[in-house]
Amino acid sequence: MTAGPRDERRAQADVLLARYGRHAPAEAERLRTLIEAERTAADRYRRQASGQQAAARRAQQRVAAAEQAIVEAEQRAKAAERVLAEHARAQQ
Repeated sequence: MTAGPRDERRAQADVLLARYGRHAPAEAERLRTLIEAERTAADRYRRQASGQQAAARRAQQRVAAAEQAIVEAEQRAKAAERVLAEHARAQQ
């Protein structure tokens, strides 16, 4: 799997932090800690959003299947009504 733009940006930020760390190691470490916390939160939210999108797709598929089942049931009901009407006419 190739690195995407997010991974590239993260790698660039790491390089910049390393450079900054040569001049101000304590500040760079604090900044690195903050950035890692943000990355962790962003990754968690991204996974949650992905799960929610998948759940929404599954719900849409279930709704479509239910609608199709309703159409089929209505068609069977109409066919049964025609058969009953024909049978009733034949009985007369």
